[in-house]
Amino acid sequence: MREEIIILTVFVLFVVAGVTLLLMAMSNRRYMRELAHRERMAMIERGLVPSPESEPAQFEGATALTTTPPSPYLPKRGDRFRTVGVAMIGLGLGLAFLIGMLGANPEIALGVGGAWMALGAASLLNYFLIRRER
Repeated sequence: MREEIIILTVFVLFVVAGVTLLLMAMSNRRYMRELAHRERMAMIERGLVPSPESEPAQFEGATALTTTPPSPYLPKRGDRFRTVGVAMIGLGLGLAFLIGMLGANPEIALGVGGAWMALGAASLLNYFLIRRER
């Protein structure tokens, strides 16, 4: 009983610390964006033209200057589904093997591992459907 309370306390502390860190990062990002916005508005009020270097992607999109072909190193639409699908199928196989060997209960092993494999297969199917659209 004592062990369970300690494990639960540590888990709760990790979750609270993670959420606190996430909130601090979001607040910092919001503050930095607000400062950039204030600087931009102050420049406009003084009659200055803000430089396009502050947000080059937005500037190029507004002026239609982007004519570079897409990079072959960037993932294409749907490639994430293939990666996730293969990973989930592998995870399902691993869970089925682990639970089957340690738990000596193949029904539970196939149920848990099979659920993960089904999710992986659905992601792979999604990948193939997106690839077919292209």
